[in-house]
Amino acid sequence: MNNPATLRVKFPASQWPGWRVPEFSLTSRIPARDHDFTGRITVSVDPDTHSDYCSDSPVFRASIEGTETPVFALKFAMREDLVDDLEEEGRIYCDALQTLQGTAVPRCFGMYTGMGEEGQPIACLVLEYWGECLQQPFQLLSLDLKIQILERLGAIHREGLLHGDFAERNVLLFEGDVRIIDFDQTESGHDCHCKMDFTPGEKLPDMEEFGCDQLFEVCRYLRIWDTRDI
Repeated sequence: MNNPATLRVKFPASQWPGWRVPEFSLTSRIPARDHDFTGRITVSVDPDTHSDYCSDSPVFRASIEGTETPVFALKFAMREDLVDDLEEEGRIYCDALQTLQGTAVPRCFGMYTGMGEEGQPIACLVLEYWGECLQQPFQLLSLDLKIQILERLGAIHREGLLHGDFAERNVLLFEGDVRIIDFDQTESGHDCHCKMDFTPGEKLPDMEEFGCDQLFEVCRYLRIWDTRDI
């Protein structure tokens, strides 16, 4: 039996006031599927972070040690009561969303667990780095980008999932391509009958004929239909 993969995360402790941990050594809890991410991996965290590095659930950019291009997003749970939620999110990525990795959602390289600075259980979900979250409200995006977001969200619905926290902060944009993230409030068992024909620019369709009241409301929120006569 192979030993579980280990992840060594090195931090720029000297560049972060108040941060005292030079590195974490973590062990695989949820293995990556279909990705070459085995053995002992060492990554270096980018010191230029947009996250509050002292929070209980920070997200860091990281690269393979010795390189500079960020290729991973590390989502941490730094408190014991947050670990189970992160593990559940990791299982959603690796099970229900497995076929959508690299298209609708980022690729997932598994979840790792270990001990924090004070001996508390911590966890780290390793995802493909896919740029930053949207910097504009949904309503101000181009129609093409709105439709792409709806297609990604529709693909998630077809896997029987409701996102649960759909917002600009949970849509990543990189080189004109989007990914949906943050599945810690996701609900399973959704039976979606939407044909994914969003008819942009046309009159507001009948909700029942549209086939999914959740996607219907998202379409209205994104303002893809002509509602001037309503």
